[in-house]
Amino acid sequence: MKGSNSHEFVFSPAFLMLAACECLDKLHWLANGRVAQLNRACRQALEGWPRRLEFLDVKASPQEAAQRCPRLKHFRLKSDVTDAAVQAVAQGCPKLEHLDLSYCWQLTDAAILAVAQGCPRLEHVQLQHCEDLTDASILAVAHGCPRLKHLDLSSCRNLTDAAVRAVAQRCLQLKHLDLIYCENLTDASLLAVAQGCPQLKYLNLRYSKNFTDASILAVAQGCRQLKWLDLSYCVKLTDAAFQAVAQGCPQLEHLGLDGCENLTDADGKALA
Repeated sequence: MKGSNSHEFVFSPAFLMLAACECLDKLHWLANGRVAQLNRACRQALEGWPRRLEFLDVKASPQEAAQRCPRLKHFRLKSDVTDAAVQAVAQGCPKLEHLDLSYCWQLTDAAILAVAQGCPRLEHVQLQHCEDLTDASILAVAHGCPRLKHLDLSSCRNLTDAAVRAVAQRCLQLKHLDLIYCENLTDASLLAVAQGCPQLKYLNLRYSKNFTDASILAVAQGCRQLKWLDLSYCVKLTDAAFQAVAQGCPQLEHLGLDGCENLTDADGKALA
């Protein structure tokens, strides 16, 4: 416990004797890799209180947690989680609003299809480095999670324009979009974002090398609330793109331009 009034507990299964902690609503589950499942004492402790739990950071036995904690709103899994584990979470935690599956590299579309079907309240989804996912996953999320505001698809390298287009058309409240290393995307993706995501504040396109001036021009015109934009190593961009950003994004606070070799001194003055 972090203090007498704390609602957050950090523990390992060996010390999970929490039946008396009735105020608990946040939990960081820090099991090491050798712990295959909860022991009997842990299960007994989990029988009552966790039905009120809303935040869970799990590195072991997510199936067990999903069964015991139906009110979870925030779930983070950052280990070698499997499709079966995520499917259990999707089935057992329909109130999820925030799901972090970053670096869960074993996941396939089957896991994300279950999430899209079982968790319609999702607002925040992180899928960076889930490299086996295809458009099918993102299409399902776009259709099943219309409240989405934050989506990280960094290094989901199989995705095409169809995935981003679906998000832009269905998730009209989107404010944060990461497309780092999404190397198959073209201008069609950003044209859809420019048209469908006027509330966008954060856009990361780092190392997405196919974008041209036309798409950045559209973003600058359609996403005028942008505060954070990274165009680093978008090597096809020229003066016109940078000038459009300077003129069209008055709220911009951060602009990443590393590796943009076509940026001239004149562009730098316009952006300043």
